Amino acid sequence: MSEPVTRRKILIDYRIQASKCADCGKTYFPPKFFCNTEGRRSHMNFVDYFYNKGNLTGGSVIRKPVNEFLHMGSYMAGIISFDDGTRVPGKITDYIPPKEELDVTRFVGKGVIPRFRRLYTDGSQGLIYYSSLNFSFEDDYYPYQEYVKISQNTSEGHGIVGYGVYLPKFRIKSEDESGLGVGERTVPFVDEDTATFSVEAGKRALIHSGVDCRYVKKCFVGSESSPYAVKPSMSTVCQALQLGEEYEGGFFSGGIDSQFACKAATDLFIDAVALVAYPTFGGEYVMVIGSDNSQAERNDPLDFTVGAGAAAFLFGKRGVIATLDHYVPYTSDTPDFYRREGQKYPRHGGRFTGEPAYFKHVVTAMKTALKVSGLSPKDIRFVACHSPNARYPYLAALEVGFEKEQIEHGLVVKYIGNLYSGSSPTSLAAVLDVAEPCDRILMTSYGSGAGSESYIFTVTKEIEKKRERSIPVKLQIENSHKEYVDYNTYREWKEASL
Repeated sequence: MSEPVTRRKILIDYRIQASKCADCGKTYFPPKFFCNTEGRRSHMNFVDYFYNKGNLTGGSVIRKPVNEFLHMGSYMAGIISFDDGTRVPGKITDYIPPKEELDVTRFVGKGVIPRFRRLYTDGSQGLIYYSSLNFSFEDDYYPYQEYVKISQNTSEGHGIVGYGVYLPKFRIKSEDESGLGVGERTVPFVDEDTATFSVEAGKRALIHSGVDCRYVKKCFVGSESSPYAVKPSMSTVCQALQLGEEYEGGFFSGGIDSQFACKAATDLFIDAVALVAYPTFGGEYVMVIGSDNSQAERNDPLDFTVGAGAAAFLFGKRGVIATLDHYVPYTSDTPDFYRREGQKYPRHGGRFTGEPAYFKHVVTAMKTALKVSGLSPKDIRFVACHSPNARYPYLAALEVGFEKEQIEHGLVVKYIGNLYSGSSPTSLAAVLDVAEPCDRILMTSYGSGAGSESYIFTVTKEIEKKRERSIPVKLQIENSHKEYVDYNTYREWKEASL
């Protein structure tokens, strides 16, 4: 008995899966179970184009989309050709056609790269359909990266093996003058959400690490803006990235979606390291993703600091670029920020927000991590903190005894906003982008409700071997192809992906 059409579509669309005749080499999309030339005795193999680059061979601008795609407004659709001659239909994403007549032929021949995005939803209560049949231009904001699997060197410790950060192309300038230091923020395009951020960040982490996806046996996705109240984003990530050994369209891997406000992902760093060190686990690697389309009500003070994006980290015991050496958690029931079931936006706990919430937990965790490790602030090269704004982490680090130079590299919130669950992981990634072997990094998270944990990492020589395969956070921040939108467009896109 065949699987439901939705499931069959997932298997094809997530990876752009085609079938190829082993006898004559002809490829079919959508996939067929026999070859037109060789007949029903032909041997068909499945191939996918998830990591491949294609070319736009033709297209048109859709000005009046059908109901399922009304949220897109005008968009460009076309035919994509891959190197082996396989052609697929696709939508050009992150491109807004001008209102005047557009000569699409000027785009023909341009390189395009698959992007995992939303297609449409079955109304406000139906399923969300995703696909990789969405393509961005190669010479635009997102560069092409080849996925090359490499053997991982034996390591002396356990820790980070690779990482990837995904920041949307679009930005909004902040109009807030409160002195919180957030100059601009990332904005999700109309077809993006937490699940798409997670897949793209995870994809980059696999490329950066060179780890074979079959050996990733666990995936945790931390978020407070999951597309579903009940249904994990983790299963979407595992399916799209093919984490674990494949079996009948599924994969021998596990994981969960986690929630602890802005530390939903970092809380699981220690669990990931413990798992790969535990013989019964039987896996080589664990992926942890912090991803959020950070929520805020229109004109709320938060609405001038929130961003969108994700950071993914792979943890393992081979090919380690930064060992996890010390861990200190600190928790209390401090109701500074919360969102009740059924509410769309979070609410503030008034005066709790700064003290005794953020500063108490972050400072306590940092000071205790130094005490437990026997290190002083001068022994740490970089500090990365959860950043609800640019002021709080700076003041907290100064209170512990750190200098401006140790803090500055991690304060990316000034350029991308508060990524909630992706905040401190993205700060850590920005620091790793510039860290050298033997540098020590202190990362401290914060999650409302409330809690912090501090980690101390030591960078290894392995980081130099993998650096050329990363897309640095700074490159995404300073990219000349980023585009700015006005407040109404920002709110419209923000609402579409919640």
